[in-house]
Amino acid sequence: MLTPDQIAALGDAARKVTDPITEYLLQDIARRVAEAGQLTSTAQYQVWRLQNLGLSQTEIEKQLQQLLQASQGEIRRILYQSAQSGYDLDVRRFPTAAAIPFAENLVLQQIVAAAVELAQADFTNLTQTLGMVDPFGNALPLQKAYRSCTDFAFKQVVTGAASYTEAVRQATRNLAEKGVRVIDYESGVHTSLEAAVRRNILGGLGLMQEQVSQAAHDQLGCDGWEITAHANSAPDHEPIQGKQYPDRAYEALNSSLRRRIGTLNCGHAAFPIILGVSQPQYSKRELEKFRTDNEKGVTVEGRHYTGYEAAQMQRRLERAIRTQKRRVMVDEAAGDTEKLAQDRTRLNVLHQRYREFSKAAGLRTQYERTEVAGFGEKPKPVLERLNFAQGTAEVDRLSVEQEVAQIPQRARELAEPYISKVFVTEENRSGYRPATGELFLNRNRAPGTVAHEYAHALETALNIYEDPEFLKIRAKGFENLSKADIIIDSENFSKEILRVQHPKLVSIYQGRLYERYGRGIYDGKQVYLDGMREYFSEGFMFYAHAPDVLKQKDPDLFDYIRRLLE
Repeated sequence: MLTPDQIAALGDAARKVTDPITEYLLQDIARRVAEAGQLTSTAQYQVWRLQNLGLSQTEIEKQLQQLLQASQGEIRRILYQSAQSGYDLDVRRFPTAAAIPFAENLVLQQIVAAAVELAQADFTNLTQTLGMVDPFGNALPLQKAYRSCTDFAFKQVVTGAASYTEAVRQATRNLAEKGVRVIDYESGVHTSLEAAVRRNILGGLGLMQEQVSQAAHDQLGCDGWEITAHANSAPDHEPIQGKQYPDRAYEALNSSLRRRIGTLNCGHAAFPIILGVSQPQYSKRELEKFRTDNEKGVTVEGRHYTGYEAAQMQRRLERAIRTQKRRVMVDEAAGDTEKLAQDRTRLNVLHQRYREFSKAAGLRTQYERTEVAGFGEKPKPVLERLNFAQGTAEVDRLSVEQEVAQIPQRARELAEPYISKVFVTEENRSGYRPATGELFLNRNRAPGTVAHEYAHALETALNIYEDPEFLKIRAKGFENLSKADIIIDSENFSKEILRVQHPKLVSIYQGRLYERYGRGIYDGKQVYLDGMREYFSEGFMFYAHAPDVLKQKDPDLFDYIRRLLE
């Protein structure tokens, strides 16, 4: 099974699969519309149309092929990640059972491989019917949509029906509003590429999870199922969540549901149990509290929302922000500075509305749900401000470049002024010296090391250890530490270190303690965290390379880093 948070994270990942495709196509067509609107004669436009749109078809096909290959890889990653996480959680509930590890379980590998192949084939089929909505509201295949939009802009200007600026706005309005579409050419029905692919991936993921859990059920000798439970459940699933069912009863129940468990945006999953042995995750009292809290809900600006309705309203605001960001991207590509200013103002208003509603409803803001690939400033050239030590080999520069490119752009902008020089060395360690700004990277460093050391520069840039909010987040869960909680670790590292352990830590190194900071580690009465100086850097490394892990284990630190980089 998967937890509700894991299901939500995978749903977000599925949505983002198509973002690079949408970004590329919207900006490309908007740029070409702007070019068409600048032409002043029919003959000139016909030559441009023949040359430009003919070449664009080849360019588009080439670019889409590269983007589709990347998307196929992301689909595979999502499905394999969900299968392994779900299976591991199922097996963990039976610690005495002799379960086959996921990587060695041939039955599961076959199930996942088949699901990946099917999902990738379905995705390919969807992308064969891509289109856009032209200025007249018609959903057209890509090439026809390009022609219709550029024709419209040129004709509006050359006939005097509209100014250049207004013509471009009218020609691109539906592009920003509707985005890239998937079209059923027989019925004429069309839906957004994002929604179609998300539905496709999550549908396949839900069916695969059923098969994976069934395999674990049979392997472990189970005879029933328990449905997970969470706050703010949808009305159709609230009465059944958290309950246990014998095999046949669960099969009959799931078959009768309009939305089967684990499919169609359902945040629930079912996991195998042994009836009479497996204790329910939630008591009847806890399930009743879920129900009453959901019904009680919140009142925002005079309107009452159930917990579920408030969460759905938050999702609508997130979609509105993504749509508005695409409007801004189209404005930028079209060169419409006046409308760009207006749309940026509307985007700021939406952001403010999102923050205010979330706070009033008691919901955590989830800005990762508002992200749109390519939105904002384009990344500056990697290494633009980095000063490599003289004699650094080109292969070492390129290696660092690849890792730096994975660090969020805003983090680079904040950290790089505090990095004076980069050294790639043979020493068996990497590090950052705040006093000099020197960054030392071991040539054979572990993945993520560059992000980790960048985080130390970020600590200096933002004076993290003077921020009461950060210190409070770091201390959470460590309130009752004693000397017995300090671990002397001489096995996992090149030299002996002191550290503490906690479920929220994403790595054992994140709990390292240094004696040289502040009040030290232990004064005979109390354990201090002044020397826990890898908590932020390890957390940031996971934020850059494995955000889902950080978000699951330490949501407070995840949210803190996200807000730092806004």
